[in-house]
Amino acid sequence: WLIANSKQRLSTTYHRIVLGMSIADILFSLSVATFNLMTPSDIDYLAWNAHGNQASCSAQGFVGTFGAHSGLLYSCSLNLYYLAVVRYQKKDYYIRNRIEPFLHGIPLGYALIFAITRLVRQKFNNGGGQSCTFGVYNPPHCIGYEDGEIREG
Repeated sequence: WLIANSKQRLSTTYHRIVLGMSIADILFSLSVATFNLMTPSDIDYLAWNAHGNQASCSAQGFVGTFGAHSGLLYSCSLNLYYLAVVRYQKKDYYIRNRIEPFLHGIPLGYALIFAITRLVRQKFNNGGGQSCTFGVYNPPHCIGYEDGEIREG
């Protein structure tokens, strides 16, 4: 709304950083708003509304991790932008050409690398909580399975 009503639209660094923060927040919010729908259905007795599988859990974890980490780092980028403008009185041309690539590249690059490494290492699981994050996949019905114990039910 702020960007749409502005005459400058996306021509300012501030608006582009706020747009990046907004997209990151939307991604994180979408991953949380599924209300365990992506959680593997084999633990439906632990998590309400669990209808997914491990692939859907990994997808939710990837999007949520990317959105959360890029949103936090975009907040830092906004702080650094204001530091450059207010404290060091840098001009718009200098900020746009010298600083802005880092203000977008670091949040997106770090969040993408972090989320991809978690995805490749298969670290997105539901640990019995509300969403698929970094939990260890060890539901109660699997306790003793590696030792050869078979539980009833």
